[in-house]
Amino acid sequence: MIMQKMLIVLAVIVSLIMQGAGPGYAAEGGHDHHDHEAHQHASSPAGPEPVVDLETAPAVIVAGKPAMITFTIRDDNNNPIKDLVITHDRLIHVVIISEDLSVFGHIHAEDIGPITAEMKDHARFPVRFTFPKAGKYTLAVDFAVRDRGYSELLDLEVSGSPLMGSVHRDLSREKDFDGYKVNLVLSPEQPVAGKETVLRYTIMKDGKPVADIEPYLAAAMHLAVINEGAGNYFVHAHGDRPGAMQHTGHAGHMTSHMGHSSPSGTVYGPEIEAHVVFPAKGTYKVFSEIRHQDKVRLFDFMVNVQ
Repeated sequence: MIMQKMLIVLAVIVSLIMQGAGPGYAAEGGHDHHDHEAHQHASSPAGPEPVVDLETAPAVIVAGKPAMITFTIRDDNNNPIKDLVITHDRLIHVVIISEDLSVFGHIHAEDIGPITAEMKDHARFPVRFTFPKAGKYTLAVDFAVRDRGYSELLDLEVSGSPLMGSVHRDLSREKDFDGYKVNLVLSPEQPVAGKETVLRYTIMKDGKPVADIEPYLAAAMHLAVINEGAGNYFVHAHGDRPGAMQHTGHAGHMTSHMGHSSPSGTVYGPEIEAHVVFPAKGTYKVFSEIRHQDKVRLFDFMVNVQ
């Protein structure tokens, strides 16, 4: 009888802990699954995550027509959070990915104009985007408050036409992107959920190694990783020279990139390496951005994770 009572008390305690885990807890079937390398900086105090709201103009977004999306970042008491800090040269990063994984966008409030004092005071930041297809989109809003980073996921429906199709599966490891031949090697070759995977890119153009890749938002490469299907997991990672990230690990990622900037004249390539922990089993699409010859280039690969 005593043992039975102890088991009941233990079950109640576990239930209370799970209920209080908050939106950052990655439970099966939910949409608030997200993983940002900056989430668990060792010195960050525990506390409730900020709330991100969005409003659109027009209220109903139509495919092919420009739309304004305004994000408000607040606390649980509806007060604007004013102590956001710049990471990778921007105050907030907005990644847009369509449900069929064919549309990708990486935009910022600074793309429209300078961040104003009024924006900071009200924690309201507008971005502009034209959605090419009708259907469901996932919006990942990345930002940092003091020394802790966040990646909040929101859904957005777009009306009109053309409609999105089904996801196109392509697991090839060598692909051509508008004149760039990119080879991707994974280590381990078969990624396992919850364990670190090293992604090494080799980039060629016109048969020659691309060794003059320019910094893009204070990194050699930006990666946005999202899984196929409902209940999205999202990872925002960064690339560097092979071996350069081994000493920092994920816990030190925010420390190394808060206010990070690349020295003038820095170039990368032809190999770029990124470290990613895939949160769960499934098929993921990895969108990778570099800057070369003053233009942002996008590469994408799909990865099966066991």
